[in-house]
Amino acid sequence: MKEQQIALLLDQYRLNGDWTIVPGESGMNNTTRMIKAGDERFVLRIYNNHRDSQIVKLEHEVLAALYKQKPEFQVPVPVVNRHGESISATADGALATLCRFIRGKRPSVSNKAHIVPLGEMAAKLSAALRSITIMQKPQYDPYYLLEETYRTLIQDELPALMRSSNRFIEKASKTAAIEEQLNTLSGKLKAVRELPHQWIHGDLNFSNSVADGDRIIGVLDFEFCTVDVRAMELVVSLIDFFKGEDSQIWEGLRLFCQGYGRIDKLTAPEVEALPVLIKLRTLDVFLHFANRRKEGLDDEATLAGFIDQTYRICEWVDRSEGQLLELFERELL
Repeated sequence: MKEQQIALLLDQYRLNGDWTIVPGESGMNNTTRMIKAGDERFVLRIYNNHRDSQIVKLEHEVLAALYKQKPEFQVPVPVVNRHGESISATADGALATLCRFIRGKRPSVSNKAHIVPLGEMAAKLSAALRSITIMQKPQYDPYYLLEETYRTLIQDELPALMRSSNRFIEKASKTAAIEEQLNTLSGKLKAVRELPHQWIHGDLNFSNSVADGDRIIGVLDFEFCTVDVRAMELVVSLIDFFKGEDSQIWEGLRLFCQGYGRIDKLTAPEVEALPVLIKLRTLDVFLHFANRRKEGLDDEATLAGFIDQTYRICEWVDRSEGQLLELFERELL
């Protein structure tokens, strides 16, 4: 996004002093810019996934409900514009919000000292969301409705998309395995629907949290907040650990679950469902980025990477399911 477009957005706010763009990290789904105005810092976020103001209004209602609780962690605080609204728009209709900056740095999966605290944060966040009352209806479907959410993509468009590039064709064996995982998953989703439900963040991971030293102090990006099975909050975070050697994967899973289990516990049916939920999350992310590629929002390399990731995680979970359940039962029951 050009600086002139950012200037037009920031003109909608009453900022103290001249503003400048300062270096900072951005996400995969949205455009993010760090803004310094006087002695204050803000985060400007332009939504690339959608132009639905109801999604952003729900996000802000959840943030307000959490803020009123005064939890042990920080969440983004939206700034109202000159019209008294927390949502602004660019000239071409893209939605944007300005939030106060949460001081700290992104935690890292490579820093073992961050893993237990992130597990603790997932449990604290889940407990906080369990007690809020939200008037608006969820804007996103639960993960277990992925067959309905991506019905056209799965049934009609995915095969052609996987043949649309030599990069994808070279991964034909992996895409075939992913399609088989989707077919197998279908018969297991009825049991998932019976698990405890509540509001969840839906995308908690290292990139959507804030660290101060070895402590996790904040949670970002509530865009995908919805009502879903409670255990999905934990599962979403676990995906970050499925990288590297087996010993690294097991250590990350163990430390995270130790952190979560110190704060909160799951029921036996939830624990039993975790391997299925891990694959559900992984397949949902794959379909999300397949859809983004179909719409021209991402390049081929991005989707190719998610093909590799999806195949790798699903294969690993199938191969290690017994050990996984032993770990989950030990730390989370």
